[in-house]
Amino acid sequence: MELYNGPIIDTHHHLWRRKDLVWLNPPLTPKMFGDFFGLCREFPVEEWKHDIAPHNVIKTVHVTANWDGTKATRALDETTWLSSVAAEHGFPQGIVCQADLADPQVEAQLGAQKKFPAVRGVRHQLYWDSRPTFQYAPRPDLCNTPQFRKGFALLEKHGYHFELQVFASQMQYALELVRDFPKVKFILLHAGMLTDPDKPPMVAQWREALMQLAAYPNVHVKISGLSMFTFGSTSAQLRQVIRDTIQIFGIERTIYGSNFPLEKLWISYADLIGAYKKILSEYAAAAQKAVFFDNGNAFYRLGK
Repeated sequence: MELYNGPIIDTHHHLWRRKDLVWLNPPLTPKMFGDFFGLCREFPVEEWKHDIAPHNVIKTVHVTANWDGTKATRALDETTWLSSVAAEHGFPQGIVCQADLADPQVEAQLGAQKKFPAVRGVRHQLYWDSRPTFQYAPRPDLCNTPQFRKGFALLEKHGYHFELQVFASQMQYALELVRDFPKVKFILLHAGMLTDPDKPPMVAQWREALMQLAAYPNVHVKISGLSMFTFGSTSAQLRQVIRDTIQIFGIERTIYGSNFPLEKLWISYADLIGAYKKILSEYAAAAQKAVFFDNGNAFYRLGK
């Protein structure tokens, strides 16, 4: 098939002023994505527009950059700033805000987000692994604690979806959350975060986790952030994750996202989108458009 040349929606990127991000300022602590010195700078919308302009990316969704780390105390400030950026520059069209769903005050915080019509969903990162740098949540089963569940129930009330970020080893807990909230839409970030694509047992565990999750029709998947654990993926690694993900979830529930500027540590936007287009060229033209545009447009309710 020919390479896709239609419009693209990037459903996963970040913008920031360095001063707002605790994790980009000293003292720096190790992260699961390795040496991130190259991120310790401004990443303004002007640079983002320069990255995407040649590639027909016409809409984007900003996913929270966690201004205050795990605290989420400045989540509303981030949304306010992003909304001002969008009003001036036209990007982003959609916003996924940060929230600590276990916070007793989260109902008021989510209510405050409602005054910004671009907010579509919530991210509370749940990932936890035995390795210290792979731990964002305080425990692997945080999503099944009573306080978290109380906050999570508010997503349906406000019409927000949930950006699910877990490892395959946590899938048993994620499945309980998805099962118990069938009216909430979920999107699995970074294709389930396969940490070791060169280790067959890890790949098998990851595939099994995705198959269990894909059994629930309210779950979509985002093929984004695929270089975080390999610090630059080979074409074969990207193809494996993308093709396996599509095989498990189907074209109709697979959505493209870049995870820029984190991916910029290892690859340019031109090379990233080129690699995706080459891999997806193995599918029919309508399928390519679904992954690059239609599915993201529908899931994030971005309009015509």
